[in-house]
Amino acid sequence: NWYNARQDRTHDLALVTTYQLNKKWTLSANWIYSTGDAISFPSGKYGINNATYYYYTERNGYRMPNYHRLDLGATKILKVRKNFSSELAFSLYNAYGRENAYTITFRDNKDDPTKTEAVQTALFKFIPSISYNFKF
Repeated sequence: NWYNARQDRTHDLALVTTYQLNKKWTLSANWIYSTGDAISFPSGKYGINNATYYYYTERNGYRMPNYHRLDLGATKILKVRKNFSSELAFSLYNAYGRENAYTITFRDNKDDPTKTEAVQTALFKFIPSISYNFKF
């Protein structure tokens, strides 16, 4: 039977811009959007020896939430000479802190074990960074 591959992304968009503020500073932004990955949700569950097992009848029939983030950056040129140049770069990955789904797992609902709940796991909200670059 036909099914979506796990990596199937119907939409995948990246918008990138840079702006030279002056001779020393450059600003940048990168916005990424993509359709959520295909995922299989359990059709039912059964228990054996106090352990819950899920069974699946439809492969990759559902989608994880859509993925999007905004990355921002600023770079300052420190020194420019004939045989040497250096710059300091500041960046913020996922600037608005969206918790994009990395995985979705399933477990018994704590209040009602007859029900199943999906649990979304995100790796991180945002990551700031500073780097020093030089060329010689």
